[in-house]
Amino acid sequence: MEYSINTLFGNNIAKLRREQSISQAELAFRCGVHRTYIGALERGEKSPTLNTIEKLAKGLNVQLIDLFKI
Repeated sequence: MEYSINTLFGNNIAKLRREQSISQAELAFRCGVHRTYIGALERGEKSPTLNTIEKLAKGLNVQLIDLFKI
């Protein structure tokens, strides 16, 4: 099955977040974004900026590449 980059990215964010047992609200707080934005990213509805991608990696304590793994 082929995924769009937004869907792949969102699935990775959700997976990494769940592995750390943190809520969308907690991740949003760590990244300085709104909770609903995290949900939209995880559903593949939004395309984050490079700055936001960097914030997400830091908020999840992972490397940037981890957010794009297939």
